Amino acid sequence: MSPASGFKTREGESAFMTAYNAALKSWPVPFEERDIPTRFGTTHAIVCGPTDAPPLVLLHGYMATSVMWLPNIADFSREYRVYAIDVMGQPSKSIPGEPIRDRADFAAWLTEALDGLHLDRVSLVGMSFGGWVALGYAVAAPQRIDKLVLLSVGGFLPMARQFVARGMLMMLWPTRFTVNSFMRWLGLAENPADPETRRLGEIVELMHLGLKHFDMAQETARIMPTVFSDGELRSIPMPTLVLFGDREVICDPAAALARALRLIPRSRGELVPGPRHEMCATKHRLVDARVLDFLKDSLAQGGRSAA
Repeated sequence: MSPASGFKTREGESAFMTAYNAALKSWPVPFEERDIPTRFGTTHAIVCGPTDAPPLVLLHGYMATSVMWLPNIADFSREYRVYAIDVMGQPSKSIPGEPIRDRADFAAWLTEALDGLHLDRVSLVGMSFGGWVALGYAVAAPQRIDKLVLLSVGGFLPMARQFVARGMLMMLWPTRFTVNSFMRWLGLAENPADPETRRLGEIVELMHLGLKHFDMAQETARIMPTVFSDGELRSIPMPTLVLFGDREVICDPAAALARALRLIPRSRGELVPGPRHEMCATKHRLVDARVLDFLKDSLAQGGRSAA
């Protein structure tokens, strides 16, 4: 086991890293890996796309690691310099140091990571828990964000009780059965007959290995995607895109989208037909197109829209 890796055993760390690196072999474009020192630990990022292109930062879902962007990265990296960052404190190639204790710590960590990557203003994309971190960063450090994209995100409504109960069961007993059961309920299940889901099995296996072998700090494990206040959402100044699958299970997607569009001044959003929480994988062509169209549009007129 490497010093301060966060993993319980050398064997567990090896199994996780082997799975991570195996998934990276499917990364569809040339990339480099970078490690950025912060007071919260060493932050790992996968960097790809034209070196002179505008910066686009991606924050993954809970324990999904940056490999969850495999279906999306080819589209995103054509016209953007993409930085897929492993969220600190979760099983990944980021090595934890001082524990992340709350939303403010996540904001401080991300500021240090962006500084270490020599990024001033970026477009920021977050999925699920990563979207909650991105939303918090938009409130805490709006001067660092050009545009904000929130995909299947928590923070607009309380998390569904069934989501909390199923998630706690998986965290307490991280067996393949509990992990696979929870992921199937979320919609993150590989279907051999559907090529759009072919990467989900790799991502779910990596999550299982992380849950089994990573020793998450208790302070970090206790963090839940709390609901942002009306005032906090109204304070977000940058153009913001919000997308939910119309069968989302972590909350009521129509109500969450309506609250976002009502309160965030320069927002637009859409319910994507069909998916639950797996929208970025199974509907990646539509999601990628919506995100890229939004990033190219200055939204100079402000206002709100829902497609």
